[in-house]
Amino acid sequence: MATIKETVKIRPHFPINQNRTIDEAVKFLCSHNISATLVSNDSGEIVGILSEKDIIRKVLYKDLDPKNTKVAEIMSKRIIHVHENEDVNIAKTLMIMNGVRHLVLVDDNHHVCGLLSMRDLIESDLKEFKDLLKKVNDAYYEHEYQPTWRVSSNRVIIETHEPNVDEKTSSIIKFL
Repeated sequence: MATIKETVKIRPHFPINQNRTIDEAVKFLCSHNISATLVSNDSGEIVGILSEKDIIRKVLYKDLDPKNTKVAEIMSKRIIHVHENEDVNIAKTLMIMNGVRHLVLVDDNHHVCGLLSMRDLIESDLKEFKDLLKKVNDAYYEHEYQPTWRVSSNRVIIETHEPNVDEKTSSIIKFL
């Protein structure tokens, strides 16, 4: 079980006040190079999430004036939390089931510790796959095992039974 904290680089979150305008929010998102942000009230409590999707669908599509529309008017008020020590696959499932691209990360004290995006999860998956391919490549070129090649239907199967190759790597090799 890979946890979010173990596999995803959790970046600091940047809340914006709900009374700011959408024009200010767009500049805020761009200056921090983020696609969504947590929204806070005047007391600093998190009251929503503002994403590019919200801005496109609720401001631009409806032809509202970004300079006169407040963040509170269009933000997503439904906040879905996930614990930073939760399984990564649970986070993916929550996003898919709820039709969202961002989840609020909380720690053991239920304090917000970040905003998890679908992109974060994809990057994590790609890194894991890249590491696995490197391991397969290293094992092959360093001759840690002597593969047996055979053709089955329309694909090549590489088999190994060497003890130096872990089960996951061996499975990938067999799939190739």
